[in-house]
Amino acid sequence: MVEIIGLVTMGALVWLIAWSMANESEAERRRLSALAESRWSAVSVSSPNRVRQAA
Repeated sequence: MVEIIGLVTMGALVWLIAWSMANESEAERRRLSALAESRWSAVSVSSPNRVRQAA
């Protein structure tokens, strides 16, 4: 009985780690996509305020 509980617990922990890593990867992809979009919009909109803030 103890072995079964241990196996189920280990399986659940492995699944939890895999699930959290998948969500982290998806969040990173969204962050990089948003960063790329903000760079394109900063390039297309030539604003002196952006240049002043960046310096």
